[in-house]
Amino acid sequence: MKNFLVNTLIFLLVLVGSLLVGWHFIQEDVILFFTQVPIVTEEFEINLVETEETAVFDWDVVTQLDTNYWLQYIDLDDEVSPIGELILPSIDTRLPVFHGVGEPNITIGAGTMLPGLVMGEGNYSLASHWDPNPGIRFGGLPLIQVGDLILLRDANYLYIYETIIGDNYVIEPDRWDIVDYVEGETLVTLMTCTPDGYQRVMVRGELVDQVSMEELRADAEALSTIVNTEVLSITSVEAIIEVVETLEYPEIPFPFVEVATATGGSLLLAALIVRISNRGSKRKDD
Repeated sequence: MKNFLVNTLIFLLVLVGSLLVGWHFIQEDVILFFTQVPIVTEEFEINLVETEETAVFDWDVVTQLDTNYWLQYIDLDDEVSPIGELILPSIDTRLPVFHGVGEPNITIGAGTMLPGLVMGEGNYSLASHWDPNPGIRFGGLPLIQVGDLILLRDANYLYIYETIIGDNYVIEPDRWDIVDYVEGETLVTLMTCTPDGYQRVMVRGELVDQVSMEELRADAEALSTIVNTEVLSITSVEAIIEVVETLEYPEIPFPFVEVATATGGSLLLAALIVRISNRGSKRKDD
């Protein structure tokens, strides 16, 4: 009986420990699956109008996320209304764009920091929570480098920006001038917190081209003749082509293989440790 209890305890401790380690490697895929939001281009303009009165721009209501924040945002199809999409090819990130910085906008996507912003005009500023996983929200923002593409799209156009400020550019939290209109420039400004929450990471891009969504759908293969190839590099055009091939937000499948592998591996490891422990005990008895 004593051996059974010891073996059970060892098994459970090893199982829980290895599952926690395994979760570190699969959590990004699981979180992305449960927090994905359908993005329908035809609804962008309707959603913008419908959220005019409910959009929140008060940063005092923004709270720190807890570890299991994503559990609160499962199946939010009826509660959120995307007005566009943000695509960051260099860090393989696609996020719905929402009107305002209220929750859950900046938890599962990016929210506009000021009222009245128009894509492709002025200084279009977006904020999102930081995440330790670079593929979730603005977790990968510090990895964006000068020259990388920043793509925005609404119902009518794909707006192509080129990063002019990046490479983990850190500013103080009271730098609200970063969202101001800049005379003669058409910008996009992205902002998130540093991991400690005391400062902010900022990325800024300058508009270099905009392309009709109608043109993109009709002639995606000949995109290099549509965009301004005198401004963009060949690699940039190739990155845009990859995005255009899946204009509608791709549905993220549940990571069955990853979850099964992590769980199965943890069970096998726990069983192996118990078996080794039993062998050691038998040798001592002998």
